[in-house]
Amino acid sequence: MTPAETLGARGYAPFCAISVLGTIHQLADASHSKDMADLVTAGRWRGELLFTLGKIGPPRYANFIGKYRDDPDEQVRTGVAAGLGLIDNEPVAVPVLIHLLAGNDKDFPVKWEAARSLVAVAKRRPSEGVRRRVVELLREPSGMTVVLAARVLAATGDARGFEKLRELTSHAERRVREEAVLALGEFADAAAREAVTRRLKDDSVAVRASALYALARIGGAQAVSTLRQATVEALAYERQLRARVAPDKQEAIKEQYGVGDYDLRETLQEAMALAQAKGH
Repeated sequence: MTPAETLGARGYAPFCAISVLGTIHQLADASHSKDMADLVTAGRWRGELLFTLGKIGPPRYANFIGKYRDDPDEQVRTGVAAGLGLIDNEPVAVPVLIHLLAGNDKDFPVKWEAARSLVAVAKRRPSEGVRRRVVELLREPSGMTVVLAARVLAATGDARGFEKLRELTSHAERRVREEAVLALGEFADAAAREAVTRRLKDDSVAVRASALYALARIGGAQAVSTLRQATVEALAYERQLRARVAPDKQEAIKEQYGVGDYDLRETLQEAMALAQAKGH
């Protein structure tokens, strides 16, 4: 696994195991809204059908979708987050999406999908109101909420998002640093080059791998030698971490340092390709 593969694998994909529902999603139109809502009420395929309702339902169905925002099933909550990014009802959708983005950090797929949907809403009909609500989340105590809110702002071209992401590259929580670095790389934020380069020596192996990806996207071919040297150092550091603990304790360093989250050699190969493709 590499950082780019991690980013590529994210996103709501509810129809992989149920192809019939995927076909329904493709072919359904607004005339099917009530039938789908009745199935959801009966407890059938809630997450999937709430997502489809977001795609085909009239704007008033945002209220129905939002009713399930606190459903005990994470897949349903993810369907709510994804569906509200599709339906055209900003006054109803945005408060629910803000609620989901500010939710429990253990619900990362829900938070991620809520962030994606807020980007979609903000881009569909540019409104300072959406950004204002997202900016308020930058004061939340959860670092993960803050980094995803900053990502929303950056994705809509708001400088406050980029500034906060650069700041978060030095956050105390390694997963927050990782998300900040991944986002800066995804957006190829040239102003973040120094902040990203510092993460090549991060305490977390996963953050170092994310920095390889980000620097390749930001620095292009000029960063190739730095990428090679940083990978050599990261591999040595990873070996040192593994050698510190007994085989039956490896899970502890995985959680603390992200050891094993990414294949560093594959990450380098991918980073080199990204750097060369970007050029100077």
